Amino acid sequence: MRRIIYLRTILIFIFFCYLSSDFCLLSYAATPRLTNYQGRLTDKSGMPLEGSYSVTFRIYDAESAGNLLWGEIHQGLVIQKGVFNVLLGSVTNLDLAFDREYYLEIKVGAEVMTPRQQIASAGYAIRAETADKIETRTSDPPSPESGRIWFRTDL
Repeated sequence: MRRIIYLRTILIFIFFCYLSSDFCLLSYAATPRLTNYQGRLTDKSGMPLEGSYSVTFRIYDAESAGNLLWGEIHQGLVIQKGVFNVLLGSVTNLDLAFDREYYLEIKVGAEVMTPRQQIASAGYAIRAETADKIETRTSDPPSPESGRIWFRTDL
């Protein structure tokens, strides 16, 4: 009897390990198209804003003028002691390639904040750029002199 309970416990454990590994693989399948943005807003005298505001976020391809590439409006964005936090892309899909310079424009109510802010990458995003340079090979590895990275995909 003890042996049957022991075997059932092991089988259940293996089953849950299998399920959790599939779940983890699925959760890493797609990169979220959201960008966190936090800011601080003050009035003209430098006092922090307080309350709920309609805030428009737009991305352009130039610091001034330029082409509008993306935009979304956050109605009722809560600002406390001048600080707000928002997920860009949560209203309108953020489907930009991020392969060139972009500039963020913020409009609070009817007033456009100037100047536009250049969007910069985070440290780990710069490091991830090397992933774009990895070449997938299923043949023999290149010579060390070529400088290319090789790994097998048929294992």
